[in-house]
Amino acid sequence: MGIDRRALPGVNVVCDFEKALPFRDGTVVGAYSIHSIEHLHDLNSFMEELYRVCAPRAKIFIKTPYYASRKAFVDPTHVRFMTEESFEYFKSPNYYGLKTNFRTVSIEYNMRKPFKFFPSYFQKRFRRYLWNVCEEMTVVLETVKP
Repeated sequence: MGIDRRALPGVNVVCDFEKALPFRDGTVVGAYSIHSIEHLHDLNSFMEELYRVCAPRAKIFIKTPYYASRKAFVDPTHVRFMTEESFEYFKSPNYYGLKTNFRTVSIEYNMRKPFKFFPSYFQKRFRRYLWNVCEEMTVVLETVKP
């Protein structure tokens, strides 16, 4: 099922993510967010709403530009830059008192050539200390609920 703010081909549900998701509590077992969270002004409220509609152990796949990539900065509609650590704020307990509890299952990186051919130990250092070596990341979260 496709969900977007605009009625586009493949979109079944039109809604404003920053207001509410039109689903009952605990009914969503999987969700994909492909290059959308970097556009949200209130990510905390969206993540709380996403947590509300997710069933226990629901998988959330999030693809977003990496904070130190050119892709993160060229789009003037991007309002935030995401790192691996950004998703740690949505565990429980969290610093902001958010009503979320997501566990990070995995993170994959889309590294540019030639950096993608190096072992992961070196890729981590390249991502941390060099600009534009990683274009985007895909984070898989799982909802932790009783």
